[in-house]
Amino acid sequence: MKREDINDLAQIVSLEKLEKLYKKIDEKYKVKVLTSPTEQTLLVPVKDPISGGEFYAGEVLVTSTIVQVEDVKGWSMVMDTNEKLSLYTAVLDACFEANILKNEIKSLLKEAKKSIEDKRKKLNRKVNSTRVSFDLM
Repeated sequence: MKREDINDLAQIVSLEKLEKLYKKIDEKYKVKVLTSPTEQTLLVPVKDPISGGEFYAGEVLVTSTIVQVEDVKGWSMVMDTNEKLSLYTAVLDACFEANILKNEIKSLLKEAKKSIEDKRKKLNRKVNSTRVSFDLM
């Protein structure tokens, strides 16, 4: 598990589980919000497969937050308007780097990763069941 995975995987974890872990961290450690959850829009770059160049296909709404836990800064950027998710994810990012409850964070994110893999396998089984063999023609 790498720190870079936190933003993606935390968005899959249920908000209740993140809130529970956040409260546990907030009780024991000094959590300081440096930049409160803020809505922003980002341009989405897309690579043109023919020319190899890039262009911007549109904008996406995100919410970003910067926090500090003890002396370590944490950052998050999550899809859509979700201030709580952004705050909780930023705190997880800082705690992961500061080795605060790192094993709990890892297990929570591993659960999310496993659920993604399970959904992907289920979808692949559905797609593979529709495969047609043209050898008999």
